[in-house]
Amino acid sequence: MSRCNSTKNLEIHHKRRDGGNGIGNAQVLCQKCHENTGSYGVRGESPPEFSEQTKAEALKRAEYRCECEKDGCHDDVEKKKMLQNLLTKRLNGND
Repeated sequence: MSRCNSTKNLEIHHKRRDGGNGIGNAQVLCQKCHENTGSYGVRGESPPEFSEQTKAEALKRAEYRCECEKDGCHDDVEKKKMLQNLLTKRLNGND
């Protein structure tokens, strides 16, 4: 399973609505991957926002990149990376 690795538009997602606001319930996701979670935009009581400290800890733990590993969620990112590698090989005469 591949990881999204996006470093732009990062958000801190609650893994579980009832899981509290600690670092164990925090997941760093780019906006696209966050929107692809099952709970994004779903009616119901939203958990309180994470503290700035928890957000900072989550970002540091995630090395300031999206932690999504959900199949199909970030295919565009993977396709772009694959095309960039192919283009680099062709430019270097390694195709």
